[in-house]
Amino acid sequence: MDIVMLGHSAAGKTSYLSLMYAAMCDGVEGMTLSTADTTAHRVLTSGARDILSGRYPRASDRPRAYDFVLRHDGADVFPFRWKDHRGGALTEHRGDSPQAADLHDDLVAADGIVLFVDALRLDTDPEAAEAVRRLTVRVHQALADREETLTPLVIALTKADLVDLGADDAEDRFVGPFRPLIEAVAETRHIQGAFIPLVCGPEPENVALPVLWTLRFGIIGRAMRLSASIDSLMASAQLADQRDTLWDRVSSWWDDVPSWAALRDRDRALAASELSLLQPLVEPADRLGELLEDILSF
Repeated sequence: MDIVMLGHSAAGKTSYLSLMYAAMCDGVEGMTLSTADTTAHRVLTSGARDILSGRYPRASDRPRAYDFVLRHDGADVFPFRWKDHRGGALTEHRGDSPQAADLHDDLVAADGIVLFVDALRLDTDPEAAEAVRRLTVRVHQALADREETLTPLVIALTKADLVDLGADDAEDRFVGPFRPLIEAVAETRHIQGAFIPLVCGPEPENVALPVLWTLRFGIIGRAMRLSASIDSLMASAQLADQRDTLWDRVSSWWDDVPSWAALRDRDRALAASELSLLQPLVEPADRLGELLEDILSF
């Protein structure tokens, strides 16, 4: 699974990634993250310690990718890659910028998308709403080019502790700029959206929720594909079983081709193998569903 993270520079993506990784290393409801990349582990955990001490990292404008594994009750369940695109690519044209073209291609192919928007800038900068509009247009264009596959989409509102989300006009100021994208997503069946305020500081809040939301639907999508494959294999095995005869076994042996009995046994074995991959996904998907049931979704 590939999760694409994007947002303008200084939106808090770098801080979020460190705090999310540290929180998930500690564990949430039996869910943890691990990585085989010792350098990435050291950088992310060190970054989280700095943030929790009040020292923030410099804004990064370099694309990066991290390979993680979701673990459930100590067992590896679901590998995924988290891709961080530099903010500058959002303002560049695909025809002129290879990184802008790469961003579009990644959004088209992504299994999950997380948009980061600075709530404080949205609250205080009159030009911020237009920047958000460009961001959502970029995402909307990519979604239009995608196949209709199950896709989680998160709008992560960073620096939520620095604005008044309870104000009378808060919905207009903080949700309004995303309204066209939210309405477009709501009209689909395959895109599952969530709106999540975040605090990425010494007292972090909700930092695990965006990754858990995307992983939940990544797991569900994987389970749906496995289930469909199992059904197809079992139907094929049943058809082969109906065609199995003694004469077919003899003639197949003579012609040195697979018999219907051999094809039946092959499909049953493949279905059993797929089932062994499906079963470990069921409990994590159910647990994530319970954990995320109060998320504002669209």
